[in-house]
Amino acid sequence: MTTRFTGRVAEVRAEHLLTELLTAQGWDPRRPPNGELLRQHEYKDHPHLSGIFKAKSGKIGAGDGLPEAVLIDRETLQPIAVIEAKAIVTDLPKAVHEATELYGSACIAAGFTPLAIALAGTSEDEFAVRVFKWNGEKWRPVTYDDNPIGWIPNRADAIRLIVPTAPAELRPSVPPPEVLAERANEINRLLRESKVLDALRPGIVAATMLALWQSKGNIRKEPGCILADINAACSQAFWGSGKADLAKSLVVDVANAELAVKMRRIVVILERLNVTVLTAEHDYLGQLYETFFRYTGGNTIGQFFTPRHVAAFMADLCQVGPDDVVLDPACGTGGFLISAMNRMQRIGKLSRTQVVDRVQKQLIGFDSEPQTAALCVANMILRGDGTTGVHRGNSFTVVDYPIGSAHVVLMNPPFPHKKTDVPPEKFINRALDGLQRRGMLATIVPQSILVKRDKNKWRESLLIKNTLEAVIVLPDELFQPYASVNTAVLILRKGIAHPSNHEVFFARVENDGFRMKKGVRVEQEGNLLPVIEAAFLNHHNIPGICSWAQYNINAGFAPGAYIQARILDEIQVDDGVLALIRSRTAFVAHHAHQLVTLNEERGEPYWKKRQKPPPTFITGQTIGGYFEIFYGQKALHNKEELLTGTSLIISSSGIDNGCYGFFDFDALIQPPFVTVPSTGSIAEAHVQEWPCGVTDDCLILVPKKDTPHEMLYIAAAVVRSEGWRFSYGRKATPSRIAGFPLPTDASLIARVRRYLDQAAQVELTILANAEDVIDARIAKQALAEIDKSELVRGDILNKKLALWES
Repeated sequence: MTTRFTGRVAEVRAEHLLTELLTAQGWDPRRPPNGELLRQHEYKDHPHLSGIFKAKSGKIGAGDGLPEAVLIDRETLQPIAVIEAKAIVTDLPKAVHEATELYGSACIAAGFTPLAIALAGTSEDEFAVRVFKWNGEKWRPVTYDDNPIGWIPNRADAIRLIVPTAPAELRPSVPPPEVLAERANEINRLLRESKVLDALRPGIVAATMLALWQSKGNIRKEPGCILADINAACSQAFWGSGKADLAKSLVVDVANAELAVKMRRIVVILERLNVTVLTAEHDYLGQLYETFFRYTGGNTIGQFFTPRHVAAFMADLCQVGPDDVVLDPACGTGGFLISAMNRMQRIGKLSRTQVVDRVQKQLIGFDSEPQTAALCVANMILRGDGTTGVHRGNSFTVVDYPIGSAHVVLMNPPFPHKKTDVPPEKFINRALDGLQRRGMLATIVPQSILVKRDKNKWRESLLIKNTLEAVIVLPDELFQPYASVNTAVLILRKGIAHPSNHEVFFARVENDGFRMKKGVRVEQEGNLLPVIEAAFLNHHNIPGICSWAQYNINAGFAPGAYIQARILDEIQVDDGVLALIRSRTAFVAHHAHQLVTLNEERGEPYWKKRQKPPPTFITGQTIGGYFEIFYGQKALHNKEELLTGTSLIISSSGIDNGCYGFFDFDALIQPPFVTVPSTGSIAEAHVQEWPCGVTDDCLILVPKKDTPHEMLYIAAAVVRSEGWRFSYGRKATPSRIAGFPLPTDASLIARVRRYLDQAAQVELTILANAEDVIDARIAKQALAEIDKSELVRGDILNKKLALWES
C-alpha cells in the first residue's frame, strides 16, 4: 500500500511538472476545445486518437499502453506532439523509447508526424526533457547548438518542426509575457514571505539567474547550501568577466533562514525557464533576464525598464552602425547598450564572437548605484559580453567620462521624484558633453519638459549649439504598471546651431504593438513603430501620426502643435459617439430627480451673452466651420462660492457629462452645445442638452445655423480623439481645435441619429420613472406626450420646457 501510494504521489508530481513546462511555453494545458492537451483518461472521447495507440503493447513497465499526453491542434484535433512521462529522472531512456518507437511510430503509421517528447522527473526534483522529430526516415533529436534541447517547444516552433523536411535545430524563444508575469508574481510572493525588502528583490533574482547560468544548474538545493552556492557562482561570473569590483554588489543574505527554504522553489521556477541549459549566443537569457526583471520588483530600486522594442526603435532612428561608439550616461540595467549591440550585429552581419570583440570598447555606460551597475553587467554577461565598458560611477564626476568621444547617445535618465533629484535636463547636457560634433542623442524625457514654460530657457539654450531633429510622443501606458508618467523621445544633433528653416520630425506613437491586459503589456496588431521609423528616415508626412515642420518658438517642442489632424474613420467615430451617449445617459440616470423638475428659464443663446465670437477664420468641414467657439462664463470663475440650487453647472470635469453640480445661478445658456475643458480633464468633451451654466475653464462650441444636431456628437468625439495634444500647460484653445476636420458622411450622420433615438427612449423611461420628486406626475405626463424621435432633431428640450411652463 505504501509503495502504491508513493508511486501515485510521484505520478501526480510528474503531471505537475508537465503542466509547468507546457505553460512556460504558452501552451494551454486544458483539454479541447478550450485547451490543447489530452491526458490518458481523456482519450476515450477522441476515438481517432485512442485507436492509433490501441495496437501498441510494448510499453516498458506498468501502464495501460497509452502515452501520458498528446498535444493537439484544437481546430483539427490532429496530434502535434505525443508525450511520455516518467516520475524518476533515471527513467528518461524508457520515456524516449516509448515516446518515439511506440507512440510516435504509431502516429507515423496513421499518417501523422507529431513530435515525440520524453519527460522524466517531478515538479520538485530534478527533471530531463528530450524532443524528437520525424525526418521522413527516422526519429532525430531536436537540438540547440548541436545539443539536445531541454525544453518543450512552443506551439509555433512545434508546428514548424513537425514538417519532416524542416531543420531539427531550434533557437529558444522567450515565454509569453503573461507566463513571465505569473512566475514573477510567485517569486515576489516567495521573497515577500522571506521578509526580503522590495529594493533587494531584483538583485536576488539576478544573482540566482546568473548563478544558475554560470554553474549550469550545479547548485545544491538543500537549505544549508543553496544561498552560499548562489553567491559563489554569481561572484565567479563577475570575476570571469573582469568585473571583480561588482562581485559583492549582488549578494544573497545567507543568514535569511526563510529565504534558504523558499529559494528551492525560486530555483525550480528559473530552471523551468531553461536558465541552466542555454548559452548566451542567441540572446535568450538576456531577453528573459530583462523581461522577467520588469515584472520582478518594478521600480523598487528607482529604475524603469525601457521596453526593449522602444530601445531598439531609438537605436534604429539613430542608425547605430558597427563602428559607432555608443554612450549611456545613466545606463541602469543596460537595455540601450544591448539594443546598440544587437543592431551592430545585425547591420554588420557579425557573429556573436565578433560582436563581443568589437563592442568591448564601443559600449560605454555609467551608473552610480552599485546594485544597478551590477545588474547591468549581469545583463551583459548573460549575453556573453560582461567585459564591456560599464562602470559603477557618477557620470557627472567620474574622471574617465568620454568627453567628445561617442557617436551616439541612447538613454532614459532617471525621472526626478523630488526637487533634490537630478533633473533630466542635466543628464541631457552631460550626454551632449560625451558626443562628438554631429553626433546623435536620443533620450526618453517626460513630456512636461517639452512644453512647460519654466523649461523655455533650457530648450532655447539647446538650440543655440545643437539641432533639434525629432520629438516623438510615446504611448501613455508605456511604463505601466509601475509608472504613469507620459514620455517622448527627443533627438538632437550636437554642435550645429538649429537653422531657422530646418524641418523637425514630430510624431505620435499611438500603438507600439502592445496593450495593457491585467497589468501586463501583451502584443496587439497595428504597431506604428516601423511606420514612424520609415517616415523619419524618408521624410514623409502622415496625417494624425507624423509631420515635418519648422520649429516655432511659441509652440515649443510639443508634437501636438505640429502634427496635422486626421479625419477619423467610421469605427473611431462610432466608438467616440457611443462613449459620449453612454456618458449622457449615465448622467441622466444619476440626476433624473433633478433634471425632471427643472423649472428654470430656457436660457439664452450664448452668442447673445457675448459681443461676438472669437475670430478663428476657419471654414469648411472643420470644428470652426460648423461651430462658433467661445470661452465659458467668467461669472462662474469662482465656483467655490456658489450656493446650492437647482441650476446645472458644467465645469472641466471629465466625468458625469462634465457636471459640477446644481447651484443657485440664473444666467443659463440655451442648449444644445459642446463643452470642452481647456484645463483639468483637457479636451474631454461632452454634449450638453440641458440649460446650464459653464465655467470659464471650458470652451463652448455653439453650432452655427444649419449644423445638424448629430454633428455635436461627432465634433465632441473628434475633440476627444485629439486630446493627446493638450497636456502640461498646453491648454485647449479656440485656435487649437478650430481646424480639426470633421467627417460629414450622410450615412454616418444617419447612424448617429439612430444611436441618439435609441438613447432618447432609454432616457425618457428613466425620467418618467423618477418617483422621488414632487413634480414627477406632471413630468411623466408631459414626457409621455413627446414624440421620442424628436430628440434627434434637437428640439425635445424646447417642447419639454414649454410643457413644463404650461
